[in-house]
Amino acid sequence: MMRRLWLGLTLVALLTACGTKTPTEKKSDAARDVAMVERMSKAPFKPILPKPITKVDLVRYGLAHRGCLFTPKGSKDPIFVAGPDEGFMHVGRDLDRYAAKTDSAELPGKAHSTYIGLENWLDIVRLPDEGADGTAVHWPARLILHDSQERVAFMNDGIMDCSADE
Repeated sequence: MMRRLWLGLTLVALLTACGTKTPTEKKSDAARDVAMVERMSKAPFKPILPKPITKVDLVRYGLAHRGCLFTPKGSKDPIFVAGPDEGFMHVGRDLDRYAAKTDSAELPGKAHSTYIGLENWLDIVRLPDEGADGTAVHWPARLILHDSQERVAFMNDGIMDCSADE
């Protein structure tokens, strides 16, 4: 009986000794756990595909004279209206409103370089002028739309047209 008790205590002592970890091992386990939680909490990537804003939409929503229109290359309809205070983009069924980040760079036509929405944000980058098209009202640009986790969800080159007679 004494021998069984001694064997049991020895087994418990061995198991307890195996369960202790060094501070380095504990930090490594904690870092691995944090990385796993971050991976699991990240939403899967979904590209954002803006819809064209037609002339009917421009009139319906009162956007015809609101600022600059970003039109992708090869398209006739704009996908973003950039004003001095706000911008608009058609995503899904909704016309999303974006607040101009007023401390971002001011671009020709009083557009701003950054607009912030509820679920995403976008940057407008003025591209080098190609010939005489880079006037103050008509200039080449790149629109970059980021999702809520700062991933690029859409990017396209096109023309910003800030002419007053849209």
